[in-house]
Parts: sequence; C-alpha cells; structure tokens
Amino acid sequence: MQEKNYYHEISQVIIQFIAAISNIRLYGSAHPQVRQCIEKAYGGLTSLLQGRSEVTFFIIGDDIVADNKSLPSGGHLTIKFITLLRDFGIERLTFLAGLKQDELDRLIRDLASPEADSICTGPHIKLGRVEIRLNEDESGAAAMTGSEREAIQMAAELQGTHLDHVKELYRMAKRHGKINILGIEDVIKSFIECFRRGINPLRLLTALKSSDEYTFTHVVNVCILTMAQAEALGLGNEHLHQIGIASALHDIGKLFIPEEILNKPGALTQDERAVVETHSVKGARYIMSLDKIPKLAILGALEHHIKYDGTGYPKVIGQWSPNIISQIIAISDVFDALRSKRPYSDPKPQEVIMKIIQEEKGRAFNPQLVESFLKLITPRGESSTAVRMVSERRPL
Repeated sequence: MQEKNYYHEISQVIIQFIAAISNIRLYGSAHPQVRQCIEKAYGGLTSLLQGRSEVTFFIIGDDIVADNKSLPSGGHLTIKFITLLRDFGIERLTFLAGLKQDELDRLIRDLASPEADSICTGPHIKLGRVEIRLNEDESGAAAMTGSEREAIQMAAELQGTHLDHVKELYRMAKRHGKINILGIEDVIKSFIECFRRGINPLRLLTALKSSDEYTFTHVVNVCILTMAQAEALGLGNEHLHQIGIASALHDIGKLFIPEEILNKPGALTQDERAVVETHSVKGARYIMSLDKIPKLAILGALEHHIKYDGTGYPKVIGQWSPNIISQIIAISDVFDALRSKRPYSDPKPQEVIMKIIQEEKGRAFNPQLVESFLKLITPRGESSTAVRMVSERRPL
C-alpha cells in the first residue's frame, strides 16, 4: 500500500470511529447509522492490516502518530479522537491481524459510554500507555516492535548524557562563569523527541547512584516531569523549550549554599534552614546576570518554593501569584524529592507521595495542576478489565 493511501485510510478509520461514537451518544447503539460506521471502520482496519501484523496509533501531544509519522491534521475530529482516548488514559491503541468485528464493536461501544471506567478489549486489540521496562524478559522482548526497541534504547542511552550535561552546566555556574546552555538545549530537544516518539516520561527518570549526584539527578528528573506535564496540558515545542530551560535551572541557587548544610544527615537548625531558603533568590539573581536565558527561568528559580496559598519562601509582599510553570515545577520538585534517597530522608513509596501531594491541594499546590500531575503518573485504564501494555510498572 502506498504511503499516501495508507495514511489516508488511517484518517478515514478515525473519522468512522468518531462518527460511530457520536451516533451512539445521540441515537443509541441500535441505530442503523451506528452499524454502518462500525462496518466502515472495520473495513478500513482490515484493509490496513493486509500484509501487516499490527496497526498502532500513538497519542503524542496534539498529534496522532502511526509508523513514527504524524498524521495530517483532521481538525476537530482529530482533537475529538485524542480527547476520547486520553479520557480513558490511553496513549496507544493497537489493532492486530485477525481482528474480529465484534471486538471492534465492543471497543467502540465502551468508548462511547459515559459510565465506563475501563475498556474491555479482545485478543486483537491492545491499549494502554507507552510504558515498557528497559530490562524486558525474553517473552516481553519478543512482543516489542522494532520501533519500540529503538525508542527504549534511545531513552536508556540518553540518561547518562542528560546527567553529564547538567553536571557541566552547574559546575560552570559554581565557578560563577557565564554558562553555556547549548548542552542543556540538546537535552531539552532530546526530551521533546522522546515524547514525540511515544516514550512515557516516567521511563526517562534518572536513578540516583550516589548522594553526591543528588542535585544533578534531581534537576534532570524535575525537568522531565515538568516538561511532561506542560506537554500534557497542550503546550507546544517552543514553549516546552523555554520550560525545559527554566526547570533545568530552577535549583541552580543551591550551588551557592555550603555543601555541609545541603548534605547534613540530620535535621537542620533554624539558622541553617534560613541559609538554605536563600537559594531561590540567589538562583534568580544568578540567572538575571546571564545572557539569552528565557525570563521564565528567573521566575522558576525564584518562585518554585512559593506555595499556592502564598506561604513558603521567599516572602513576598501583596497578592503575588507564582507563574503557572513555577507551580508545575513545585509539584515535580516535591514528587522527585520524596521518591529519592537523601542524606536526611529515605525514599517514600509512590502511594505515600501521592497522598501527600493530594493533601496539599489548595495549600502548597494548585488543585487543577495536582489533578493533571496525578493523572500523568497514574493513568486510567490500568484496571484488570483493560489490557495493559506492560505487565509491570517501573517503580518510582
């Protein structure tokens, strides 16, 4: 099948998908028009599967990707399809050769139901988030497609590079030199590319190998989590680039805090805590001295410890509302800090971290951003009735 026809047929399948669901919601599942749309969608998928083992749709940002290529925009129908899948926590929808019409029929009816909490699928439909373990066992590796292996390998190889670039950037800053952000810009571009290729952002989080590397590892992970949430909220590549720089520099002020305080194994004294709390202002001042750095980075460094209710630090006068990106950084900052082993604290289980973040809605964190973040790390559609893309999550 020629490429142009292939992507045209995929677009037609999506159109029939949305038409069937819309008609079910309007007229009920027994309406003849519903049957006609489902039959057309099934016919299109059957045609696409000729000579292929599978057809897979990835939802990447505001795009639908098939065979590593974004489909031409279908306007409001494309948006409807993306929104529909995301409402069920679905980032990937795969149809396998041998697909039966009753399987497709059941899938569409479930997607159309406002009461459905999860989706029942047949043996020839797989759905879930893009979340594949790097250390696959033999059976898992055999089930992966070539593009998935390539994407996961890419993520694994980049993790060390990300850390090296951040280390170099922060070491230059510690010497009070004029930092070169080219390396960080490459990191940001690689994150955007990984999102585009369907790699779940949680797959990119870097593991802490030693306490000496906590600051660098933390910065990389906060950058990933912040960019991932911003992308999920619909911000495009140009905004993601600035957000990536801001989140990569958010903690740069800690380089001007004595290491014996930062790495103290016990509780800080009141005076030591006051010193640590100066890092946000010191970081913002340092970034202000740099050329060609997004202004957003100054705000990110200054505001990421100002809480949603106005408390926190530094103390501000009047009605000060932190920038939305600073608020996203704040959530990412706490999440990664709590999941990491630090000199004064052991890592906490994910369910405990989620509870802490939930409890701080409206106080430390923007309630809407909390819901968005928790949806990012705990997607719907992972119940026993839904087919998961992996058998096991990588522990946070």
